[in-house]
Amino acid sequence: MTPIDYRTTTWNDLQAHLQGLRLSVLSAWRTHGPGTTRDIAEKSGIDILTFRPRTTELYQLGFIMMVESSTHRGHEGEYRALSDGEAWARFRERREQAQDRQLTMSL
Repeated sequence: MTPIDYRTTTWNDLQAHLQGLRLSVLSAWRTHGPGTTRDIAEKSGIDILTFRPRTTELYQLGFIMMVESSTHRGHEGEYRALSDGEAWARFRERREQAQDRQLTMSL
């Protein structure tokens, strides 16, 4: 999401996006994570071609974050789901940053 999106979005609007497959994928992350998308998809039984795009959406919405890993395997990153409290705090922080940052042009 861009700063303008955070400025105009409410927390309730953001949570409304969590339905269907997104909610299933978030639940899988919370149950089986942290890990790579491949690992969590296998553990949860969700097809990888469904799991990865939903993970990307959850990442963009602020419900998943990348974590440091000591066991890098190829080009796969490790992610973890944020708790509702963490996601809420992160959303508020990003929204405040979007509201505080006004760009100026010097003439």
